[in-house]
Amino acid sequence: MFSGYKYKIGMAWLISVFVLPLPFIYTFGQGLPALYASQAPAFMFGIIAYVWMLLAIYIGTKPKWIDRLIGLPMAYMIHGILSLVAIILAFLHKEGSPSAGLIKLTGDYAFYLFVALAIYSLVFMAGWLTSRIRILEVIKKNLEKLFKHELSVWLHRLNVIATILVFIHVQLIDYVRANLSFMILFYAASMFVTASYAWAKLKDDSKGYKGKLISNQEIAPNIRELTIRLPKKRSFRLASGDYVFISFPNIKGMGEPHPFSIANAVGSDKLVKLVIRGDGDFTRGLRNVSAPTDITVDGGFGMYQSVIKDNKAKQLLIIGGGIGVVPLLSVVDGNEKIETRFFYTVTKGTPLIYQDRIAQWQNRQNFQAYCQEGRFHNEQILSILPKDMSNFVVLLGGPANMGRHWKKILEKAGVPVSHIYYEEFSW
Repeated sequence: MFSGYKYKIGMAWLISVFVLPLPFIYTFGQGLPALYASQAPAFMFGIIAYVWMLLAIYIGTKPKWIDRLIGLPMAYMIHGILSLVAIILAFLHKEGSPSAGLIKLTGDYAFYLFVALAIYSLVFMAGWLTSRIRILEVIKKNLEKLFKHELSVWLHRLNVIATILVFIHVQLIDYVRANLSFMILFYAASMFVTASYAWAKLKDDSKGYKGKLISNQEIAPNIRELTIRLPKKRSFRLASGDYVFISFPNIKGMGEPHPFSIANAVGSDKLVKLVIRGDGDFTRGLRNVSAPTDITVDGGFGMYQSVIKDNKAKQLLIIGGGIGVVPLLSVVDGNEKIETRFFYTVTKGTPLIYQDRIAQWQNRQNFQAYCQEGRFHNEQILSILPKDMSNFVVLLGGPANMGRHWKKILEKAGVPVSHIYYEEFSW
């Protein structure tokens, strides 16, 4: 249930930080020779780091069950934070358990590779962090002209190479190989993640199912609407508010999947509309993509509709800012029976998209829209809160600062935390 969303996140952290490493630590400790007892803490640090790196690789395969449970943005945050802490633990392991020869060489190479990739990822692939630290965001925007997204994706995959080096590192230690219980766990976990990664990358539809881009038009300055026809023989599970990963297999430089929110409720016609602002090299390149052309689509991902369903929402307060309004448009489109108050704001001088569509929704007796340039004052929104909020849900979409602002304001106003959901779309 949505009231347990915070509980789910807490359990995800608990399992990731404590439960997963525990059997590895226990079995290793039980079989550790007394001669190496003084180095036990350093060994434990290395084990925890390896388990977390395996978890990070598994999360990187975008398991849909994890997305529907806690959402990919939260999963990627766990992925990023644990990867960084794992590097610190790897350093403590390296300093606390001296080695030599090939054992030292594989361990050192893995460590240096992890550190280099961590520094790179902090800037280019940790949206959960760059959205919170201004200097990292500025550095990212300036360097993106040189380091394209596709390069970032390929460099990030070097984490797999580093993890393989650690796997070899462990095989070279004789007293570790002699610990049967630990090695069974070690092999089982390593093989499971290897199989999951290989399946995610090598299966026929690894980047999604083949669809057809049938329309690509500019609907506002620097904003494009893509219309995609999905194959009718495929069972796509696209809910209102979802996002999909798209790529163009036949266009150079656009073959790696990128995530974009759907702007409509997908029906039997299998048409998906994406509204995309040209912020990066991939999105700016969309202006040169002519329709019709082949496209791959992977999805759906997202939790907006799950939040509505699990909470049995009868009233919605929707607040969207800028291009972040797109998934919320899909939510409105697909939930016409739910009473909705819709607030949509853009920065001054920026066009409001889909005004004709919003005007049509205004004909619904249970829908009211408020659209303007410039931010809404707190009271404009707080004044419409219902007295009974047992079946009331707030959905937020937009820039990180805006989403965090309204979460804080609404919580202070007495809206239960479990009734507010913001999907922080920072990649």
